[in-house]
Amino acid sequence: MKFIKTFLASVALIAMASSANAASYDWGVLSVDDADAYQVYTVAAGNFTDTITFTISEDVVADFGAGVLNVVVGKKQFEFIDNLAVSLLDIENNVIDSGLNFTVPSLAAGTYVLQITGFASGINENAGRYGVGVSIAAVPEPSSVAMLLVGFAALGAVARRRKSL
Repeated sequence: MKFIKTFLASVALIAMASSANAASYDWGVLSVDDADAYQVYTVAAGNFTDTITFTISEDVVADFGAGVLNVVVGKKQFEFIDNLAVSLLDIENNVIDSGLNFTVPSLAAGTYVLQITGFASGINENAGRYGVGVSIAAVPEPSSVAMLLVGFAALGAVARRRKSL
């Protein structure tokens, strides 16, 4: 009888640990004026899939990054996340890019979703924490790039002329 109770308790713990959970967050409208958004989230034990929705108000260059905030003391994993993955999706769920750190050189104005997945296995009530952020900047206009190239050419000409003297 004791074996059956222990077995059922073990099955219940495994079921709780492997349960999936999900949360949705909204960062609102991001613009070049408030160029950075960063947040730390906690997750319960088991697999998780969190989504963060945000809107870009103009065409931008966007840098995305994420990382786990594990708390391990000795052999005890108080807060721990394995297999953290981040994907940037458009409003139609098409993957634009993915990874823990990536840059999208030209992100058009519109609504996007960051999808964060992983497995939290810490022993605390909040089994894991992760941080995710985005930094955006205006896309350089073609005329600015052309002026930059003309400036480099002029510097090269001056340097070549000084070298020949």
